Order: sequence, then C-alpha cells, then structure tokens
Amino acid sequence: MSKIVRILIVEDNDDQYEAYEDAADEISNDDLKVELERKESADNAKEALLSNDFDGAIIDLNLVSGNPQDASGNDVLSEIIECHRFPVYVVSGNLGNLDDGIRSKKSEFLDFYDREKPNNEIFEKLIKIYSTGITRILGGRGQIEERLGEIFWRHLACNFDVWTSKEEESERTLLRYTVSHLAEYLDVPDGEQRYYHEAEFYIKPTIREHIATGDIVERDGGRFIVLSPPCDVAVRSIDNNTPKINAARIILAPLIKIDREDFIKHGIINENTNSGSRKSILKKIISGQRDKYIFLPGYKELSAAAVDLQNLHSVSFEDFLQFKRMATVASPFLKDIQSKFSAYFGRQGQPDMDDEKLLEKYKGLLSAEN
Repeated sequence: MSKIVRILIVEDNDDQYEAYEDAADEISNDDLKVELERKESADNAKEALLSNDFDGAIIDLNLVSGNPQDASGNDVLSEIIECHRFPVYVVSGNLGNLDDGIRSKKSEFLDFYDREKPNNEIFEKLIKIYSTGITRILGGRGQIEERLGEIFWRHLACNFDVWTSKEEESERTLLRYTVSHLAEYLDVPDGEQRYYHEAEFYIKPTIREHIATGDIVERDGGRFIVLSPPCDVAVRSIDNNTPKINAARIILAPLIKIDREDFIKHGIINENTNSGSRKSILKKIISGQRDKYIFLPGYKELSAAAVDLQNLHSVSFEDFLQFKRMATVASPFLKDIQSKFSAYFGRQGQPDMDDEKLLEKYKGLLSAEN
C-alpha cells in the first residue's frame, strides 16, 4: 500500500494550480502518492485546516484577483504557524507583502519563493521532510497524539480522583505526569536495535533563559560544559535584569575537540601514535572506557569533543554571563555525564597486591580434581 502525502494548495490562479498538479503527478510513484487539496481563498483554506490532516502546504499571498495589494495569504500562514505542525512554503509574485513577523520565522519548514522557483524542487523538499516521519509524529495525528490518547484513557482516566482532590494548582504537575508517561511509552523496546541520533543529545537553542547544568558555552574560542549542580544554578530572582543564583562560582569543564591537533596538544595522543592506537584511544573515549574523558557527539556547529575532567575551571557567575550559550545537553544524557563526573572524583584506588602469587595460590580451587 502506497503512502499518501496530502498537500494543501492555496492558489486562485488556475494555470499555477495545474502546474502544481503536473509536478505532483510527476513525483508520485507506486510507493508514494502526492494528493493535492486546493483552496482559492484564505477563509476556505482556514476552514480546510480544521481537518488537521495535511503533510505540507504551498500558499500564494495574493488571493484576490485584480487586487495586487491583497496579501490574505498571510492570514493562512499565521493560522498554520500558530496551530499546526507541517512545512509550508510561500510561492508568490508579491513577496514584498509578506508579513514581517512571518518572514522572521524563515526555516527549513517555512520558506518563501518567487514564481521562478521550479515546482518540482518545492515538492521534492516536501517529500524529503515527509520521509523523515516528522509530520506523522508531530503533525497532530501521529504517534504522539496516539500515545497521549493512551495516557489520557489508560492512566489518567482511571486515577483522576487523586487530581480533583488536590487543593493546590495541578496543571503543572499534570503536565509533568503526562510528559513522564509519554517518555516511558516512547522508550518501550520494539525488538529492533535503535540508536540515538546526535541531535537528541542537545537542546538547541537553550530553553532556560540564563544558565542550566549541562550548558555548552563558548568564550574566546574555548568551549566548556557547565557541571555545577542544578541546585547551585537555579535562578532565585532577577535583580536589575541580572539573575541571582545560589552559587557564587560556576564549575566548567573544557571540551577537547576530536581533532588530531587538539588531541596532541592535550597529550591524549602524540605525533608518533599510529593509526591503530589512535582508533583504539578514540573508541575507548566514545564508549566511556577512559574515565577522565566524557564523549560529546557533534551536532551542527557543535564539534564532537571530549569533556576534560582533569582540568576543571571555576569562574564567577558574573564572568559566566559573558559566555555565549550554544546548547544544553538533554536530560537523559546529562544524567550519565553527572554520574561519570561524580564517579571520577569519588573513585578510590584499590591497594596493590601480588596478583601472580594469589593466582598460584587459588587457581587450584577451580580445577576438576579439587
């Protein structure tokens, strides 16, 4: 059974719509079919959006024939950006009438083209995004909506009396409850080996406004990770636009870029380390077998790096505010980093004993004759 990609076309020009039909037919095949739903006015397009059943949209700004100043397509764009989660592309001859607030949100999911842009390239972008599964997950009718339904009926509905009996405000606790159950559902094994993607490792851009444990920060070309405990960096108040936290100083661990020059500079390898040894060293860092280093994967402008636990820095919070915050390590991975950080500084060496002597003494206990 072929997959169906549903695209909303908001276009009042018949010739242009026929060109979209031709492009959709050309890109469709036995495994994937592109279906178009056309609306010629902003009001009809917004009514169609109530179905919440699209994987993408192509929108013209001018939807009133004979009125070159019309830009009612902006209304449809605003509706999609505020209430829906699928890619939308503007194709118009009057892009100058695009709302500035919408223009500022330009991204892979929201882009703007004049009539010269080949239609097949626009459809190829829509198909590429659809193929990632993002609209089936977050598009309002996918896996997350399905799981939320299960949480509502299987977990909340049967035990909701504990919430209605609470006197204090419960919305935030209900949100945490829902998110924790959703994470549990998404982590249920399905029999297949599924590796995490590097993008899952980071929250980028950061969510907390000022500081968070696990922040990746940069200053003067150096990059660091914040290892101060969450209770230390919790923002208590804002005084004259300056956040106040519990700690006077922030603990930072430098990041060593996974790079020959940086590894030599920090003594992880030397000029004469051969290829096999270099691979072995890197493998141990990636797999967590070098306890003085913690591996961080690369993502966008964040280079793959090793956290250097031997050379911690302490800076005042005032100085920290001059650092550029690039991303925050996501909670599941941050817990592992905190655990390794604690284990490294809490480790105790075992006293040396004569291993060979002990081996000779006890090996007989394992023999069949014993």
